[in-house]
Parts: sequence; structure tokens; C-alpha cells
Amino acid sequence: MLIASCSKHYDVGNVNGINAEGEVLLPVAHKSFTVRSLMERFQMDDAIVWTDEGNMTFCFYLENNGVVKGDEMLQFDDLHYTGHFEMENPYQHNQMPNEDTFVTLEHSVVFEADNIHVMRAIMKSGRLDFTVESNVGLLNKVVLRSSDITDEEGNSFEIELPVEDSTFSFDLEGLHYATDSANRLNLSYDLFFNVPNISEPRLSVDVNISGYDLALSEMLGFVDRFDKRSHIDSVFTLFPNNLGGTLDLNGVSIRVSECNTFNLGACLVVDTAMVYSEGLEPYSVLSPLPLSVDLPQQQEFGEVFNQTVSGQLNIVGGRAYSASDFIMNCENHSGLVTVLDSDRIDTRIDVEIPFVFSVDDVTYLDTVNLNLQHLDLPDLIEELTLDMEFVSTLPMGINASFFMYDSQADRITDTLLLNADLIEASLDGQPVTTKLTLVIDEDRVSHVMHSNRIIMSYHLDSNAHDVSLNVNQKLDLTLKARALYKGDVELVEEERL
Repeated sequence: MLIASCSKHYDVGNVNGINAEGEVLLPVAHKSFTVRSLMERFQMDDAIVWTDEGNMTFCFYLENNGVVKGDEMLQFDDLHYTGHFEMENPYQHNQMPNEDTFVTLEHSVVFEADNIHVMRAIMKSGRLDFTVESNVGLLNKVVLRSSDITDEEGNSFEIELPVEDSTFSFDLEGLHYATDSANRLNLSYDLFFNVPNISEPRLSVDVNISGYDLALSEMLGFVDRFDKRSHIDSVFTLFPNNLGGTLDLNGVSIRVSECNTFNLGACLVVDTAMVYSEGLEPYSVLSPLPLSVDLPQQQEFGEVFNQTVSGQLNIVGGRAYSASDFIMNCENHSGLVTVLDSDRIDTRIDVEIPFVFSVDDVTYLDTVNLNLQHLDLPDLIEELTLDMEFVSTLPMGINASFFMYDSQADRITDTLLLNADLIEASLDGQPVTTKLTLVIDEDRVSHVMHSNRIIMSYHLDSNAHDVSLNVNQKLDLTLKARALYKGDVELVEEERL
């Protein structure tokens, strides 16, 4: 008896007698997916670019912003300077009861910086801390001058600083710096000591200077050639976790773009570019190495390298690793150059993987919900036959294993198929139909009847052909059950709107 009407319901649970044999054929499961629906289901469509014809390219990019930054170049090391001064005491025999004694000192402080020699600059931050010890007495007042510093209007610099416990501080932020001797700051200051009578034959003064957070927002000077080591270590995931295996890819495009806002040329030297993952030997994706790429000065991203490669990738957990040197001033430019703290070198790696590949070790795992509620009274079922029909336009052959599953008990209840060749590859785009009949005897019926899902494990094989994956390719599965009951089963017809 075929029960296929959507307006009739036959309840095999209403049994009024066992007098003869009966057979029921019911649709119990249907599964249909396209490549596009899979991409959307696993939220991969953002990484996929497809044409109007449905041909796909997997695209992703890695950014390494600020691999060389101006604000790092325009920083000085913290400094610590100690100066000792001695001089004849001009006040030794003089009485000055109403005036402070002052001493004028001059010296230079050298800023230590890697690779830059500053001639003109605008100070972004910085603080100089002074501590003074003397046999004259306690420090009372300081007047600080410098011929190398002016304010924003160009006025000469002179400032009186408050003193506390013979210490004082000076903030450099916003000041303009100019010198004839790179990285050198000339200081002059008058030290006033609160001593009315001085009897020492010689004056002795020790000055300790510490500098912190010394940085420039802009500088004009000379830049030495220097290297900045950089690396990118990124995990790529081509497909969701229920798809596993390896892909042999051809025609993978790797492009490098850069934005170099320095007023200096630079060079990128790649010495390592590897792809590796579990079960695969690491291999280099660029050749030959080391690879040298010029990075000219430009305000926007521009392509500086483009190469097409081939190789084998792990579908799930691949990892790409690269290491390289960024060489600033690679041409050893020796003239004056302006550097801003906002200058930087940014790089971007664009990878395009066309879905033209061959597979022989890729598996896909999925589930189908079963509808067996109409096949009640498993003790009365003598035999259960499952009719399967597959319609595929996938360009891959499919070997499958199907398992019955009870989600409430979380256990496999039966094995329907084990490593069975189901579907031939549709290499010409035409649908390929495969039908399969599985007969489940009485001893296994109860296991199946207590299942509410089928776990399907597909093994994909392109038979060594390079195939192109298209978003419109699909696979349809229809599953029907025929239940052969023992004895005579009287069916009660029930209307269902």
C-alpha cells in the first residue's frame, strides 16, 4: 500500500486484528543542498567571490599594519647624565647678607637614538629631571636657558623653574629644537643657593640629569639604513569543521601590496614563506627565496608583488608562516630627510584560491532527521526496506558510510552502509542518479525504529581529475521506508487538513 497523499493520514498504531500481511511505503527523509547553501550555512559566503555563472574563488587577506612606524623611529632612549663642576669661590671674602649666591653652569646632553640624527625637530613629549648637590648649600632658584630650543613663535628659550629639595623638572613637549650638532642639547642655567656667607675656597656642584619619554612628532635629519624583522603566523580555515582532508590546488594567486608613507625608499626581503599543517610536510609557497621586493614611497596601497603558486593544503587547520626583513633607506640615502611620527609602512597579502582542484582524501559529515513515527509497533514489523535515491551534479565521486543514530541516548544504533561507492562524478554537469535498496531484517528493526537521525559520512574523490566547484552544483537524497508487517494489519483512515 502506497501512502503519499498530503491530505490523508494512516495510523498504523490503530490495529484491529492480525489476520493477513500488509506493507506500508512512506517517505521518511529528504536532504538537498547546493554548494551555495553550504557556504551560507557555515557562514563562509563572506570569503567567497562568485561569478554570474557560479564559479567561485576563495579570497582572504592578511594585514601587517605599522611594521615600521615613525613614532617608534622618533623615540630616544631614556638618558642619565652626571656632571661634576668645581671653581674658585669669588665670594670667599665677601659678605652678602641680603642676596643669594648663584653659579652659572653650561654643558651638553646627548640624546641616544637608533638610526636617526636629528638636526631640526618638534618635541612630542619628554621630561628632564635635575638633582643638584653642592657644598654651597641648598638650591633655591633656577633659570634655565638653551640656544637649541625655541617656542612655536621662534622666541629664545629662558624659563625660571621652581625648586623643591634641590630638584627641578623641565617639560619639553611642544618646543622646537634646532642644532648644528645632531642629537645634542646645549643647556645653560643659573643656580641660586640660599647662603648668605660663603667661606669655602672652592665651589663644588654635582648635577644629575634624567630624561624620560623623549619623542619627536617631526624631525629633519639623517637616517641610517636599518632592518626591522617581521613575521606573520596565521591559521587559515578553508571549510567548516565537518569537512576534512586535503586539497591539491593550482593557480593560487599571492599578491603583496604596501603603503610606505616615509619619504624614504624601503625594501622587503622575504626569507621564509611556508605552509604546514598536521599530516603534511611543510613546503615553501614562494620561489626563489630569499625574495626581494622594493617598497617605494606612496600614500596609498599599491601592488608590489604577484605570483601564482600551487600546492597541497589542509582543509581545516592549515597554517601559513612567513618571516621577512623590512630595510629602511635601502639605497643608503645620505641627505637630509623629513620623518613624521605618523609615517608608517603597512603591508597586505591577498590570496585568491580558485576552486579548481583534485581531491582524494576529503570527507564531509552531515545528518538527516528521520520521520518514522508512522511505523509504530516495531514488534509487528517483519522486515524494513529502505529505498534511497541520490541525484548529484557534483564533479566528484562519493563513497559513503551511513549510521542510524539515537540522539536521546546519544549512541549509534545501526550501520546502514560502510564504505559503499554510491555516486559517480558528474564531470559534464549533467545529473547522475543512483538508487540503492537496503533490507533490514527483524533482528535489526528495533534498533532502527529507535533512531531519529542518519549520520552520513561522505568520502569525496575526483578520480585524479582537476574539477571546478560551482555554487549551483548540488546533491539530493530521498529516503523511503517499506515496512512489512506480520499478520493482518487493519489501517484506520484519518482525515488531516
